Amino acid sequence: MLDPIRIVQLCYVRLGTDDLEASARFATEIVGLQRGEGRGGDVVFRSDARAHTLALSTERGASLGVELEDEAALGAAAAALEQAGYGCREASAAECERRFVRRALICAIGEGIAVDLVLRPAVSGRRYFGSRDAGITGLACVGLRSTDLARDTALWTALLGATVSDRAGEVTYLGFDEAHHRIALYPAARAGIVYVTYAVESFDAVMQSHYFLQEHQVRVLHGPGREAASGQVFVRFQGPGEQIFAYGHGMATIDRGRHRARQFAAEPGSLCAWGSTSEVPELAGAAG
Repeated sequence: MLDPIRIVQLCYVRLGTDDLEASARFATEIVGLQRGEGRGGDVVFRSDARAHTLALSTERGASLGVELEDEAALGAAAAALEQAGYGCREASAAECERRFVRRALICAIGEGIAVDLVLRPAVSGRRYFGSRDAGITGLACVGLRSTDLARDTALWTALLGATVSDRAGEVTYLGFDEAHHRIALYPAARAGIVYVTYAVESFDAVMQSHYFLQEHQVRVLHGPGREAASGQVFVRFQGPGEQIFAYGHGMATIDRGRHRARQFAAEPGSLCAWGSTSEVPELAGAAG
């Protein structure tokens, strides 16, 4: 059996949209990201020192980018994924340029959703400056729909080296660094991205953005609340189309060498210890 690959970091999310400018305005004016200089027709956004953590495109589908250590790791990943039956291909020079990386392997993990395994993502020499005072400090985690939890958990753990942090019902939290999780898998009838969470600097920043969302008549879908497993305080809200964004603060850190995954009950309190109910179908269904 091939050794698992080690993921270095969660780099970016790419989202397709039918209305590029409306989605771009929302990411800037509501979410509070800094608009960058996109390539190949993409509109990109910064949330920290990196060249981008969000890209919007008129292309259908979505993907998330994760960084691997080196060329050897990318080659090993390609072999492991091919052996496991996943469709992967080398990104073209133009595709790498659009992703601000030196090299990428694009792997389909479901209809309309892919994982980009990338090398050497670009860091900007300019200081990050958000479009509003949301207190964003970086990309925190992504919620993914899973049509086959066993298969997708094996993809991230046996092949890509993540570990299961905890489970809440069937919801599976996965991580590969000190953060409790970077990926959350939710049982669903179709594949795709459920939400994109940006970390903010304080509990007050979460609450201030909650008031900001209310003032701007943005639909809040879940929260303010606190995840029982990770301790992360969050608020999730509706973006254009099916896009859902979130702010999070206070996610627990864990020692992956010593942590033993826990099983939380399939009940609403496991997804929000404060008792807030979710209007996100994947979360509401997973709560039992």
